[in-house]
Amino acid sequence: MSRPVWIALLAASWLGVADAETIGLRFVVSDRLAQSAAQRGATEAKLAGYTEQLNAYLHDSQVELAAEIVQIEFAPIANRDALAVLADMEGERGGFEALFAKADEFGADYTFAVLDDLMLHGKRGCGRGYAVNKTVAEIADTRRAFAVLDIACGAHTLAHELGHLLGLNHGALVDACLPGKGHSTALTPYANGYAQGVCDKQPQPGEFGTIMVGGFMQEINGDGHSSLPLFSNPRLRDPRCGSQGVCGDAASADAARAMNEHRRYYAAHEEPDAHALRYGNRGLAQCLADRYRGKEIDELEELRCPAMGIESLAGLERLTALKRIDLSANPIVDAAPLLALDASRVEWIDVSGARIDAASWSELQRRFEGKLKPP
Repeated sequence: MSRPVWIALLAASWLGVADAETIGLRFVVSDRLAQSAAQRGATEAKLAGYTEQLNAYLHDSQVELAAEIVQIEFAPIANRDALAVLADMEGERGGFEALFAKADEFGADYTFAVLDDLMLHGKRGCGRGYAVNKTVAEIADTRRAFAVLDIACGAHTLAHELGHLLGLNHGALVDACLPGKGHSTALTPYANGYAQGVCDKQPQPGEFGTIMVGGFMQEINGDGHSSLPLFSNPRLRDPRCGSQGVCGDAASADAARAMNEHRRYYAAHEEPDAHALRYGNRGLAQCLADRYRGKEIDELEELRCPAMGIESLAGLERLTALKRIDLSANPIVDAAPLLALDASRVEWIDVSGARIDAASWSELQRRFEGKLKPP
């Protein structure tokens, strides 16, 4: 069976965040967007593209986070009103059955509902997060880590609504334009968007707003789609950021700092179950599904998959807790993922029966000296 298109696209996508914390995204998509195989593939490709753009926004904003898609599921979503959809997600109904169990299974730190006809306050809308999470306890809670999007609104909306779940709010100028609505109350005093301008809904030279200002640019320059593809960061210098080219304020608008300080909370909502990862070989995937279902990757210390027809170990490198590994009687030709494991943690590896070439075998011997049973 061929891989879903989004797996192939992300496998070759943006790679500039090697040291970043990774957050897992799960998309529950209206089945109206998968009425044919071609439409389903196009929808998956679009979400993969949005995720790649999100990663570019994070990178360009000097945020040490990267997003990856852990699952895309198509479901009969019952409602189209944003608040009703969020209530259904919270209650695990209306197309979102077992939402939190699936987040645990697939390692989804954040879950997004995706519709093609989203309504908000009686008119078409782009997105809505469950809440602006304002405390460490809230940003660490999977049951507050979901949002709804309209697929037509793109990566900018994905980034904006994710920002709310990460504890970011719209910022001081939006608060001034629309007072008394708490637009600058956030995880930290500086976890906000940044904008310059006046609240007259008319374009003026030098007016701008960052991602978290979002649609509220309508109150500033009359164009709700004009916010920059950047999170606020006063260390950034960019000619798009007003007359001074400064993209934030240290005291009130440094979303990049807030996200970097809390990134481990964002990435620690869920670890995927071992069987839910993507593997390069059907035999390895089948072994994990049959024998280790429900075991999280940070709990799996022993792997016994002899005689499963395994040729490639791609995907095994994410099973970082492994100590004892029986892959005997498999025609393995690609053992490179074993090299990613912690040699000090591994107790023994049995690859007897493998077809590993001499150079690869020598490299394995050097890394796991005295711990290998030879092919």
